[in-house]
Amino acid sequence: MEILKKDTVQNILLLAFFALLTLVFVLHHEIWADEAQAWLVARDLDFFGLIKHVRTEGHPLLWYFLLMPLTKLFHGFNAVFSMQILSWLLVLAGAFLLVFKSPFNYLAKVSVLLSSGFLYWYSVVPRNYCLIPLFLFLLAIVYKDRKTKPFWYAGLLILLANTHIIMFGFCCVLAFAFGLESFKEKNKKNIAAFGIIFAVLFFMVLYFWGMQNENYIVKTCYPHEYGVSGFLHIYEKVIFNIYGFSNFLVIFLFTLFLVFSGVVFYVYDKKIFFAFLLNFVYQFYIYMSVWMIHPPRAFTLLIVSLFGFWGIYNNIDSKKLKFFINISLIFMFILSFAGTLKLAVQDYFYEFSGGKKAAEYIKQNIPDDAFIISNFPLSTTAVSAYLPKDKWKIFYDGYNNFYTFTLWNKNISHPSVPIDLEKFIKREKVVYAILSTGAFYTDANPVFQSDKNVIRNQERFLIYKFEDKNNDKK
Repeated sequence: MEILKKDTVQNILLLAFFALLTLVFVLHHEIWADEAQAWLVARDLDFFGLIKHVRTEGHPLLWYFLLMPLTKLFHGFNAVFSMQILSWLLVLAGAFLLVFKSPFNYLAKVSVLLSSGFLYWYSVVPRNYCLIPLFLFLLAIVYKDRKTKPFWYAGLLILLANTHIIMFGFCCVLAFAFGLESFKEKNKKNIAAFGIIFAVLFFMVLYFWGMQNENYIVKTCYPHEYGVSGFLHIYEKVIFNIYGFSNFLVIFLFTLFLVFSGVVFYVYDKKIFFAFLLNFVYQFYIYMSVWMIHPPRAFTLLIVSLFGFWGIYNNIDSKKLKFFINISLIFMFILSFAGTLKLAVQDYFYEFSGGKKAAEYIKQNIPDDAFIISNFPLSTTAVSAYLPKDKWKIFYDGYNNFYTFTLWNKNISHPSVPIDLEKFIKREKVVYAILSTGAFYTDANPVFQSDKNVIRNQERFLIYKFEDKNNDKK
């Protein structure tokens, strides 16, 4: 039996260590509102209802389509955990490609896997970002063969574009570059592949057109920062979201890394250079005009750089340049390790969100047909995801209806505003009010109160029970 090579053994051990470490964190993670929202949308809507609703989410459909079968297959206690395992497996597949297929040295691979995106935000927090590394790395592998495998390349570009809107601009630039070279070479097969990409991306533009005006949160709550001062403020926030801190030194080093990456890409592959540059511009437009910055979004700037170096690495003859590429990747990725490990450890020992325990209290102590009302539907999705379908639905006065997931095209009150309960108590006789931290009743004691959690203070829940004292019914 042939003995495995030393580097193969090292890669197996690295992947196994990464898988075990992240799985431990996954097992101790309680999902919060944004994670729960996707699960509930996939669970509670039919196929066409999902397509109609998701455009107001501002996300492509792929993640929801993957979740929908899970919501039908798994029921009962903690069914949402299947989403967490799916997310973890997808990131593990991306990690496998990085470890066994990428051209970087061993320390660079270790640094990437220990970075904020891989160690926590993509592998532990189950959102559509978990799809990005897998399809981005597959695209990096196929990139050099795009002319001989045009339909593989087209398919991966389409899949990557449908992971998250933050990757749409990057995919558009690569698609446009592929179209130009296909028409220039008059390659009918490649032109046909480009036509497929163009059709799908154009459909996505039509699908999302006008979303900003239909999403109440985007339209009214997110600051729109323009000009030089807005750009610099966002740039600092991007760096803070990647590393968990920002100061002059880390801003300087991150800027130096971007400049170094851009220069190398320009010299070795101008298509990658323009994709890298315009992706940067596109992402900042998104942050200025559509979505606020979150760590998993900001982290995509780093892995797009990783894609670029992956795509040109084997075309570089200079060992010195390869050395500097690996060193820069090691440093820029590992720099995020300490802050993210601290967050992951906190998540291990404390609740990330109070939604799971609030749901457990409801199931054990509140009748499944009880009238439960909330003051802030954005956060209570974290509770609904742990409740079975069609039981313990929550009412929101702003919707004038029961709900499980957030309706983005409806007005939503501030989380610090409690509920005017008088009309509901008279009608329902017994009312349970679930409030997010920031809203409370001074003349009543909660029957349930969440423990302190990691970062989502709005998901520290209070549950009150109110009865109509003028009525004999209990």
